[in-house]
Amino acid sequence: MAKIQEMTQLSPTMEEGTIVKWLKQEGDSVNPGDILAEVETDKAVMEMEAYDSGVLLKIIQTEGTKLKVGEALAIIGKPGEDISSLLSNLPKPQSPKNTSQNTTSRNEKEVPSSPSQLPAKENVPVEKQILPIPSTAANQALTKTPQESQTKDTNNGFTSVTRGSLRVLASPLAKSIAIEHGIDLHQVIGTGPEGRITKKDVLDSLQKGPRATNPGIVTQTPDEVVNLNGMRKTIAKRLTESKQNLPHFYLNVDVNAKALESFRKEINEFQASQNPDSAIKVSLNDIIVKATASALKLHPKVNASFQGETIVQYGRVDVGIAVSIDGGLLTPVIRDANVKSILQISSEVKELAKKARDRKLKPEEFSNGTFTISNLGMYGISRFTAIINEPESAILAVGSVEDKPVVENGSVVAGRILSLTLSCDHRVIDGAVGAEFLKTLRSFLEKPNLLLAVG
Repeated sequence: MAKIQEMTQLSPTMEEGTIVKWLKQEGDSVNPGDILAEVETDKAVMEMEAYDSGVLLKIIQTEGTKLKVGEALAIIGKPGEDISSLLSNLPKPQSPKNTSQNTTSRNEKEVPSSPSQLPAKENVPVEKQILPIPSTAANQALTKTPQESQTKDTNNGFTSVTRGSLRVLASPLAKSIAIEHGIDLHQVIGTGPEGRITKKDVLDSLQKGPRATNPGIVTQTPDEVVNLNGMRKTIAKRLTESKQNLPHFYLNVDVNAKALESFRKEINEFQASQNPDSAIKVSLNDIIVKATASALKLHPKVNASFQGETIVQYGRVDVGIAVSIDGGLLTPVIRDANVKSILQISSEVKELAKKARDRKLKPEEFSNGTFTISNLGMYGISRFTAIINEPESAILAVGSVEDKPVVENGSVVAGRILSLTLSCDHRVIDGAVGAEFLKTLRSFLEKPNLLLAVG
């Protein structure tokens, strides 16, 4: 008996998926576990398996289609089996609006006259829509819009141009020159009485700025409408919920990073001497991951999660690393980071980061972390606060290492300072608990040899 293959939930947070590529075609034999298609979820591009045996009788949804979990995408059954009843019972697609005169081809659609009339591009995971440049008729008057009007000030001879709630006073000659040369009067600073724009103001603006290519038309970069892909929707939803539901508070500490940088240099020099052709290059972030994991093991109240009526203090230390990718953010997880060496962590971080950027992470590689680190130091960010990744109770924001004066043995000397900010869920972590954790973490980073004592 023929059965419908539905869009299955491929990750814990998946609510919808987009068919990237069909790997089986109609008429192909399939067995449970065979890969039918590649599907883009909110986190990665994953493989959709068949859960029935038979022949792929019908592909209901084509590549590029976005479906909610549970919606039909194919039919699997016996060769030649009648599937008309299954097809007739499928939900009918909604008819698009305003299609009574469907005379234009797919690539020759009528251009909407305003951004609000732009059709939503459904079934496309990541799509950019460029708003068209207004038509020539709409640009016949340089400084006019549908909500714009002109009035004449009879006392001083200046024309008042109003756009929305903005009112610009300009002389008729100034306005005429502006229209001729494509100058937006709202971008011109008036030097006349009460800020009125004169002929000289327009001419000065013409000399300073580039001339419009078409007289009477404002040269303007068009607006860009970017449809949210599944990942961006999930990020928006989860971080909004976290910020609204979790009582965040923040603790900041500065770390003297001289010893940390020296420690990193020694590791890399040793690696290069031992393996000149395939040495693993350790980053500061790799050492921070190790130090953080070791501190979490000593402070289990920070390595915890709020569960409504209880608080779970995790025995494992699984540290997520925020990785920026095209269209969003992923947090691959280093499992049992406290018992791994810095070299192991460095190798694993690089491997997972590459898989994240290639959208090849598996659910077990980016889910169920106990703590997250977000590092923006490589972008030159000195200090920032991060939003907690639920159901975790804390996240560490790492800034850049900067040259700053420090006091050593009563003297002010040049120092290298690293700023750390811990975001805490106050339902789980009290201020003193978070402060003790940061104190331990700072000790590990300022004296990284201590990491040898804790494993």
